[in-house]
Amino acid sequence: MHSPRDHGILPATAVPSDNTQSLIAERSPTTSNDNISGNSRLGQFERETKAASDSEPEMVNVKLSPGLKHLLSLRNPLPQPGPSAEALNKVFAQTLGDLRVSSQSRIQRNSGDDGEGVLKSWVAVAMATLLTTNTPSTMGPLYRFVTRVSDHASGPGAGVSTSTSVPLRKKVERVALMREAGLKCAVLTGIPKVINNLGALREALETDVKAELDALQPLRRDASSQKATVERGAALFESIYSPHTEKLLSKLGRSHPDFPGFIIEHAYGGVLSNPSSEPNSSPNSNPPLISRTLTSALAVACLRAQGGVGPQLTSHVFGLLKAHHEGKQTSVEQWISTEEGAEWVLGTVDQLCEVVRGSGDARL
Repeated sequence: MHSPRDHGILPATAVPSDNTQSLIAERSPTTSNDNISGNSRLGQFERETKAASDSEPEMVNVKLSPGLKHLLSLRNPLPQPGPSAEALNKVFAQTLGDLRVSSQSRIQRNSGDDGEGVLKSWVAVAMATLLTTNTPSTMGPLYRFVTRVSDHASGPGAGVSTSTSVPLRKKVERVALMREAGLKCAVLTGIPKVINNLGALREALETDVKAELDALQPLRRDASSQKATVERGAALFESIYSPHTEKLLSKLGRSHPDFPGFIIEHAYGGVLSNPSSEPNSSPNSNPPLISRTLTSALAVACLRAQGGVGPQLTSHVFGLLKAHHEGKQTSVEQWISTEEGAEWVLGTVDQLCEVVRGSGDARL
């Protein structure tokens, strides 16, 4: 089997040649030969700074002509309007209730209760679906539903309150989950949609929730070296696409030689995988917001809602089923990664899309 380096994913470290080092030395005067006084240095610095400033281009004021503005107004430039909050709450409660009932036997057999895990799984699928439809007006109703639903309800539509919110800590946890699901969607459905919908989600938050979220540290800031990111991405890619990993990477490389490296490092390593899953991470570190299983469920939701990408959808359904054999799953994740669970994901996406579009066509 080829290594990631064979596909240009792990390039060899460049080492300066002797000639380059000599050139650097020639251009770097030593302190012993430096006869410039402190004042002369300061004057030289000021002259160089002024010269650099003078060479900077001025800001250009560009205006759009009426004709160009008209063209920009065509082809549906704005996101489509969403359905009423009442219609959304109905399908939210129905699909969440279906998950509670369908996964109940597995949960009771393994742990007896996984109410928060059920909600978390549903949120990942619902968020991915609505974001892919690019309907920012659904973000507010989704947030309010998620923060007013009980962890431990059973039966279709049970546990939903229209007046009582969960405590602030749980609100922050749940909206952080929504944001993380949205970020992962950037790889699958596009950055512009993520910008639109995460912006709308932010606008729906209360002041105290915003303040708590603003105090959180970015999950991926200096999380790892490039090498660790690539290795993490390669491991996730392998777990989803094995035994076809090398064949797929070769195909991507024929499309563009930089494609395999981009997919592994930036898409799978930088976004879809979780920094906390690094080999050297602390055993007491917090679990990832979106697990390996829910990442596959989220990918299936995005691709199903997007339409027209059947081969990729099929690949990620296989990836979801493979997650069942990788361990480190909650009880509800064990159920979601079965064929019955995959059917629930696809069916939930279809129901949400039908309500958003106001028709029986689940495709966008």
